[in-house]
Amino acid sequence: MNTSDTKPGNQGFSVERGPDARERILQAAESLFAVRGFEGVSTTQIAKVAGITQPLIHYHFKNKEALWKATISRLFARLADEFEAEVRKLPRQDSRRYLIEMIRCYVAFVARYPQYGQFILREGVQESERLDWLVEEWLKPMLDRFQVVYEEGIADGWMKDIPFPQLIMMITASASQFFSMAPLVRALYDVDANCPEQTLAHSDAVVEVAVNAILRQPVTQQSEAAPV
Repeated sequence: MNTSDTKPGNQGFSVERGPDARERILQAAESLFAVRGFEGVSTTQIAKVAGITQPLIHYHFKNKEALWKATISRLFARLADEFEAEVRKLPRQDSRRYLIEMIRCYVAFVARYPQYGQFILREGVQESERLDWLVEEWLKPMLDRFQVVYEEGIADGWMKDIPFPQLIMMITASASQFFSMAPLVRALYDVDANCPEQTLAHSDAVVEVAVNAILRQPVTQQSEAAPV
């Protein structure tokens, strides 16, 4: 009995059964789907970038949409876990400071994975079943954290009564587009959006704008000095 990690496929090609081929497919799919969108990518292109045969994609994934969902799940699960781990470390004694540091965590999070913002930009411009799935499966659970603090702030009187849809789009877009549009930033200003200094500068800028836009009064110096 053949116990190797390959077996003959129906068309006579050799199908890898181990995780390495699947991981290569997902890595290639992530890089292509993020930049070109679902409609702009073929499984032939993904196979070429992954360095495998196209039939191997259909061995591991039912169709292109199944591959797209697996790619999203792989990326967003990693991001959600990292964001959740960082947010859990934040103290909750001062709700305003908690919100500010949560925004900082979000900026750091989208800086590490610019594909996150790129996927949202590509899928968010038109209604589709893919967008509905992305929102319900991944985006709402992550952004609900912000809504909880928002509702606390409105009730306690320190948050300006800006409608939440407008507020969260303002914060998330300003946080992510600097990184997801890194080529544009470089072309305009000859700045590497992905370097640590620019990540920190962008985090400071997003927080400064958000604080002035959404808080009824500035965070006190004592609060700013609170450990995080």
